[in-house]
Amino acid sequence: MNFQSFRRNLGLLIGIAVLSTLVSPSTVAQEGASVSGRVVDEDGDPVAGISIAIQPYKVMGNRRQEGLVPFWERQTDSEGRFSIWPITAAESVRFVVKGDEKEINILSIKLGELTLYPNNHLHPSFNRIRFSLEAETAIENAVITVKIDVRPQVRARVVFADGTPAINAQIRTRTLRRSLDGGGSGSSGNTKQTDAEGYFVADLRVDNTPQFYVLGIEHQGFFAKTPPFILHEGQLQVHLLLTLNDDPIPLDKRKPERISRALVAFLSPPTVWVVNPVNGHAYKRIQCHSITDAMTQATAENAYIVSINDNVENEWLRKVFEGERFWIGLSDVAEEGQWQWHSGEPVTYTNWEEHERDGGNNEMKDYVIVGYSGRWEAVALGEGQAHFVKQAILERADVPVETTTEDN
Repeated sequence: MNFQSFRRNLGLLIGIAVLSTLVSPSTVAQEGASVSGRVVDEDGDPVAGISIAIQPYKVMGNRRQEGLVPFWERQTDSEGRFSIWPITAAESVRFVVKGDEKEINILSIKLGELTLYPNNHLHPSFNRIRFSLEAETAIENAVITVKIDVRPQVRARVVFADGTPAINAQIRTRTLRRSLDGGGSGSSGNTKQTDAEGYFVADLRVDNTPQFYVLGIEHQGFFAKTPPFILHEGQLQVHLLLTLNDDPIPLDKRKPERISRALVAFLSPPTVWVVNPVNGHAYKRIQCHSITDAMTQATAENAYIVSINDNVENEWLRKVFEGERFWIGLSDVAEEGQWQWHSGEPVTYTNWEEHERDGGNNEMKDYVIVGYSGRWEAVALGEGQAHFVKQAILERADVPVETTTEDN
């Protein structure tokens, strides 16, 4: 689900800036301004226990400076009411609505006869607005209507290889998510603490398109990850077991930056088949020692090293499998200068790097990789760049019935 919410366009800002004129033109005999009202849901029922905060900010040139935490914050009571006072020395403020373990989407704000609505079609989820607030101005009886979506969560237990729970342990987490058609992806990381039984809870981001997730963790140089999993409609919690491996990073090499890189490498790529919606073929990135090792793995998977037949397929592959160099199935090892795909398909498209002026033809270079630029480079086995390319893309014309979850 994509949570549609507030758009900070010019009309909205003008409306907010003149609140004191339209709603409460009188001042009060007190130092500082005040904002009070109540928060209700779509059915008009009060929403208790969420935070309403006012935070000052300044604009200096083209740069906006804001504090890291709200300066004035109150929670709504059992009737959804709140009152923030006094708000001092702040002409420009940021108004924030938030809730623990919830996504909150502002639907409207009613201030006297004035009701403000978000431009939902113009901006993604947004739960804060900025406005001007004159000194000693009272904004009263504001009614904020919100939509609340509880964030789905993972509840996971961490155990060592022998089954002993990792209790009261600090762990580093990283979650990968990818849409099922491979068209969108993302990742997030955090630090968590397990409880007395080895459990921790982590939120999951959910979008409109169906996604799969992979959760990985690190603790004292040990790593663990889940098989890819999917949230079912209405599912609010996934229960998982994470078993740490028995081959930790040595203590003298556990620098934070190395641990972070190692966790990313441990999770990426997810060893699942990703379907290209254009041609219906399935693709998977594998780890390999060489192109010959990749071919062996391809045979075991009833697949072939990827063939790239047009620019659309080439760009889709770059988008889905970005970040590293990889082997493709093009070779002239059978006949020098006659390039052939591993699949046996005819060569109808090429994307050679600029320095490959002769189209990759070189007696010593018989295989092809996709470089960091996304273009093709001919390489010789056992020499130069070939030593460092440890990934390949497999392709199948049909989608496997079962999703692979084991590392290659």
